[in-house]
Amino acid sequence: MKNKVIENRGSALVLIIIVTAVITTLGLTCLSISMGQFRIRKSNSEHKRALYKSEGGLDYAYEEIYDLICSAVEDSISKSDEYLLAEPGDIYGASDVFKNNFKQVVDCRIVHEVENCFNAQISVLNGSRLMFVNDELIARVSSKYISESGIIKITSADIIVYVPDYLDIISNTADISDLLHITNFDM
Repeated sequence: MKNKVIENRGSALVLIIIVTAVITTLGLTCLSISMGQFRIRKSNSEHKRALYKSEGGLDYAYEEIYDLICSAVEDSISKSDEYLLAEPGDIYGASDVFKNNFKQVVDCRIVHEVENCFNAQISVLNGSRLMFVNDELIARVSSKYISESGIIKITSADIIVYVPDYLDIISNTADISDLLHITNFDM
């Protein structure tokens, strides 16, 4: 009887190479998909971080304007007290002095206070046209943040400053936070 030798020369090796190539291709595909999803997640988190930092600039501008209002109220009270010493009993005149001084202090210092805080990316867009109309001033504040990877986010909002009533201030019934509102928030 003759031994019949099956000639399988290299067929096992070819099969192993094909299986290895298929497994490697599947592994590289999964790795590529995972890396793509990681990049997307990282980019989304950088966009969110840039947006929050830009919003943080608006919050800081709000705080600076709040502090400005507090100092303007204190200064205006002292000016109206000086007026009352010169003109005793003239509450309406003291009220006018209070309002005029408050408007002047806020109008003159609001741009400087906002733009010189937090970082150089906060600005008052209508700074050259700021003025009180019907006892309210509308400042359009913009905050720009540029991330390390170059993502730019700009947010802006209108911050409305109201003139307080003199009698409410001296009787301690006014709340300073009611004199300041944020509207028209844009991203």
